[in-house]
Amino acid sequence: MLTLLLTGLLGSFHCVGMCGGFVLALDRPGRVPWRRIGVQSAFLLGKCCTYVLLGALVGALGAALVRAPWFSAAQAVLAVVAGVLMVLAGLQLLGWLRSFPVGSLFGPGSLYERATRAVANARSPAAPFVMGALTGLLPCPLVYAFLAAALGAGSLLAAMGTMAILGLASMPALVLVVVLGAILGPALRVKMVRAAGVVVVLLGVITVLRGVWPDLLHLGHA
Repeated sequence: MLTLLLTGLLGSFHCVGMCGGFVLALDRPGRVPWRRIGVQSAFLLGKCCTYVLLGALVGALGAALVRAPWFSAAQAVLAVVAGVLMVLAGLQLLGWLRSFPVGSLFGPGSLYERATRAVANARSPAAPFVMGALTGLLPCPLVYAFLAAALGAGSLLAAMGTMAILGLASMPALVLVVVLGAILGPALRVKMVRAAGVVVVLLGVITVLRGVWPDLLHLGHA
């Protein structure tokens, strides 16, 4: 659980690249502070709710499979998959790997693009929440890593909790985008993202090792 939390916190710098534009677009410096906070909170809550809903879907599947005799072996495979995806997310933070192509499902002219445009132009108080919920569907190796971990959790509540960790852990970095976006220079932001990438890669490797050799990290305590 600690590994997931650290991965979520550090990997949230990847969210800055994908979702930072959304939070900046929603922010209006001329608004009263409570209004600005409310809009950003609604966006982040919507994004977190999407993650938890996805966790519920894979958790229901995991709960159905948990009684299968091969499920323990499948958990090890899922740990390896999750670790590999964490490494990919870290490499993206380091700038060594291109971001996932959005393709026709999320690109210009897609249903997703039309939906986000419609929500962006809406004047409803619920618009920031809906926009956050939609951004939670964007393709991201970190999300896929957490979904693999959620599926391996083997229960509905554990899977939802796993995805809730991702939703909550991704919030601080996006808040910093709004608060410090104009203060931190581009060079410092790049260094912070690169440092986070190194740690996420290391956490991904640790997760892979736990899947391949569960007792490896406990040898020092034997």
